[in-house]
Amino acid sequence: MTNEHDKKTSTGSDQEHDKPETSQNESQSRNEAPSGDDNVVEGEAEVIGSKAASPEEKNWAMLSHIAAFVALIPLIPVIGMVLGPLVVWLLKKEDMPLVAQNGVEALNFNISMFIAYCVAIILCFILIGIPILVGLIIFHFIVTILAAIKASEGGVYKYPFSMKLVR
Repeated sequence: MTNEHDKKTSTGSDQEHDKPETSQNESQSRNEAPSGDDNVVEGEAEVIGSKAASPEEKNWAMLSHIAAFVALIPLIPVIGMVLGPLVVWLLKKEDMPLVAQNGVEALNFNISMFIAYCVAIILCFILIGIPILVGLIIFHFIVTILAAIKASEGGVYKYPFSMKLVR
């Protein structure tokens, strides 16, 4: 003789066994790539033209971001962070579309950073600019490295807080 409590527990346990099967089927259907672009992974940015871009083009695209570190050379001070990406972009924008896209992004970001550095240096006279300047240097370094990595994969990194001055 079974009581109603046993029936509810057995029914509930059957439902629990059914749930993982349906959730596995649902997760498998979600993980399957759509018949469209294979470069797009769920939760990640699209890697633009990674199969079409040659290794040389990826290297030049990466160099367009790393060229901002020209500013570290004592002969070319702060303005070098704009001149580096500008030179790479002007040299290769006609031949390599990936370099053109990355060069514009790097150039816009470094112009924005140049303006921010100028404001921070002016604010150093009232002492609030010192922590701002330190934060800008750290932010600039990290974001430039992230952009260079993305460019070496064949993608285009969209910088945060970048003014679109060059198109």
